[in-house]
Amino acid sequence: MPVLNLLRALFCLLLFLLGLHWMSRSLARSAGPAFRRLLHRITATPWRGFGTGFLVTALLQSSSLTTVMVVSLINGGMITAAQGCAVIIGANVGTTITGQLLSFNLGRMVWPLLGAALLVALQPHQPLRRAAAPLSGFALLLLGLEGMTAALGSLKEAPFFSGALLFAAASPGRGLLAGIAAATVLQSSSAVVGIVLGLARGGLLTLPVGVSMVIGADLGTCSTALIASIGMEKTARRAAWFHFFFNLVSLVLALSLYPYLLQAAIKSAATLPRRLANAHLLYNLLGAAVLLPLSAPLASLLEGVNHRIKQH
Repeated sequence: MPVLNLLRALFCLLLFLLGLHWMSRSLARSAGPAFRRLLHRITATPWRGFGTGFLVTALLQSSSLTTVMVVSLINGGMITAAQGCAVIIGANVGTTITGQLLSFNLGRMVWPLLGAALLVALQPHQPLRRAAAPLSGFALLLLGLEGMTAALGSLKEAPFFSGALLFAAASPGRGLLAGIAAATVLQSSSAVVGIVLGLARGGLLTLPVGVSMVIGADLGTCSTALIASIGMEKTARRAAWFHFFFNLVSLVLALSLYPYLLQAAIKSAATLPRRLANAHLLYNLLGAAVLLPLSAPLASLLEGVNHRIKQH
């Protein structure tokens, strides 16, 4: 019954995406203005900007949402490009929190979370009721991930599915391409990380394949900010391109140290999902360590490149 299992996997993927979108958007609606003020006030130094970007993304569960917010703030002249670059670096590290959460076996929390969301929604206090949406979103996300894992596991012997996995497993480059394509289509690296973790739980891929797909997903998700920056001021467009540049540099660093990254991931945990989540965190930290001290000069460099392009 491969067709039915495929449809089940697609339905669970949609449920997972719905939960992810619902959770991040509800948090953004309730706390977005406060986060915007935070981004405006606490970005005086690169380290403060990094911490702010990490915090905002860890709470919103979406680096794309944070980056789009940063691009709009730069476009409005509320923060500089250098400040925005530091926030974007923090956002890329903050998005790894999603993978860390999903790498644990939290499926048993679905119904308690839905019950808690219902109880909170019935509370008379409006601020407390706002917590119901992100709680239910997280529950749907976990429910979708559990169902997707089961459905993908049943597709293990299907020719088209095993062929796609064999393509991604043939080389790190193909795994990267698969991750880039998936994140560009889904507009979410977190969604791709969730799919990869689901495949890992079902024993359908190895650590090298999963790591290359996750690295590719981070580059593919840059399309969100690049699309959002169309028609904005040149400073905002530079911030979006810096997001792409950071992920590209992190990708190059990860590939140049690929065997060591895999060894560090293996030593960091006993299970494959935890190793994948830790590899995702490690290579983003590596990129942050290299580029954060250079955020101001890189912002100036992007400004110079943009000026020369306009002259030609």
